[in-house]
Amino acid sequence: MSPKPGAAMPPADYAILQEAAEWFAVLRGDDAGPADQQAWERWHASSPAHRAAWRRVEAVSAEFRQVPAEPARQALDAAGPRQSDAARRSLVKGLLALCLTAGTGGAALLRRDTRSWVASLHAGEKTPVGTIRQLALADGSQLWLNTATALDIDYSDTLRRIALHGGEIYLATSRDSRQPARPLVVDTVHGRLRALGTRFSVQPQGDATLLAVYEGSVEVAPRDGGVPRIVPAGRQVRFGDGLIGEPYAADPNGAAWIEYRLQPEQMRLDDFLAQLSRYRRGHLGCAPEVAHLRLVGSYPLADTDRILAALEATLPVRIHRLHDWWVTVEAQLPQSK
Repeated sequence: MSPKPGAAMPPADYAILQEAAEWFAVLRGDDAGPADQQAWERWHASSPAHRAAWRRVEAVSAEFRQVPAEPARQALDAAGPRQSDAARRSLVKGLLALCLTAGTGGAALLRRDTRSWVASLHAGEKTPVGTIRQLALADGSQLWLNTATALDIDYSDTLRRIALHGGEIYLATSRDSRQPARPLVVDTVHGRLRALGTRFSVQPQGDATLLAVYEGSVEVAPRDGGVPRIVPAGRQVRFGDGLIGEPYAADPNGAAWIEYRLQPEQMRLDDFLAQLSRYRRGHLGCAPEVAHLRLVGSYPLADTDRILAALEATLPVRIHRLHDWWVTVEAQLPQSK
């Protein structure tokens, strides 16, 4: 299984990606001239890494421009407006472009599973970037959809089923009123989860799915075989490719997003920004020299720009904005004497 999302980007990759973003700004400036174009062409042709970084910057720009921005407070309204079909198609096109061009950088780009987002075109319930929704299900269970989530709900006479195509959910289950009681399951591309009277979250992450159990227990059955395992409350586990990883302690603040906040507890800055980037369109990066800084606190998700301003006010960092859609958190510049 791959490393967890949010791993720090190697310094060389970060520097090249920043160079590409700066060239993008230069070429689209009002004062850009033939000399700038020629200098960029030399830079672009000098290295495959430069060309790959340029493609990634173009993809982020396209994704940002294709989807109309929504005010953050409106976007976080649990009953927020649905996107039009055209906007959803544009979002998926942008996300697929990111999948095809993204390399190994962790916090640099939003990561999505291509198959999941193709399926999400036809999903019955979904949230755009920045939106969190709560749904009451037919059996009394409560379901929360995190940012950029797509799923289908199918309650039949024999099964209560949620098919999660991408994103993240939190589910507080209720006892089925029918007899015999129908199993409640969550299916992802990596397998099936069966709720055993519980509260839990599910998040597909590349080549595996992350399950965190907060109450009760959940049975995990990988799609490609393998022995099912019951995961108890207070534990989380990654599963995929017919394998189930070793359970480890669940983050007690991992589901704070259902209350529209992030609540880090000694979390690395690069990991925190990787989480925050899920609620913003565009690129949110972290310079390697400040990635190790630790965060504690509660950050309301109603306005991600206010969160960035708070980081700048409380940590030795500065917020560097090359474009509306390209933001990096860097070390403070030394003060001139």
